Amino acid sequence: MAKKQAIRTDKAPTPTGPFNQAIKIGNMVFCSGQAGRNRETGKMGDIHDQARRCLGNLSNILEAAGASLADVVKVTVFLRNGEDWKGFNEEYLKLMPEPLPARTSAIVELKAADMLCEVECIAVIGE
Repeated sequence: MAKKQAIRTDKAPTPTGPFNQAIKIGNMVFCSGQAGRNRETGKMGDIHDQARRCLGNLSNILEAAGASLADVVKVTVFLRNGEDWKGFNEEYLKLMPEPLPARTSAIVELKAADMLCEVECIAVIGE
C-alpha cells in the first residue's frame, strides 16, 4: 500500500486550519481548496485576479508534488456569486491545458466576505 505524503510549499498560502496544502499517495495528488488572496498585500481582487491566484497556487502545490496543471483530472470550483461564472471561466481557460479536466462547480457561501472563489483539484502523475 502506498504511503500518504504531505505536500507543502512556500509558493502557496500556508493552511489556516488543520489540513495540508495537498496529499500525495502513489501517483495521485489531492489538493486542498485554494483561495485567491494576494500573499504580499493580503487583499483579494476581482474574480479575474482571484481565479488566477487560485489556479497559480494549485500549480505551485502540484509542482511541489512533482505534477502540473496538465496532470489534473478533476477540478471543483466554488463561487460566491453566479454572475462571476463568466469571469472565472475566462481565466480558467487561459491557464488550464487541454484536454480540460472533469469539473464540478457550485455556488456557495465562502469563508471570508471578500473571497469570490475557491478551487480544489485532483491530479494523476504520469497518465
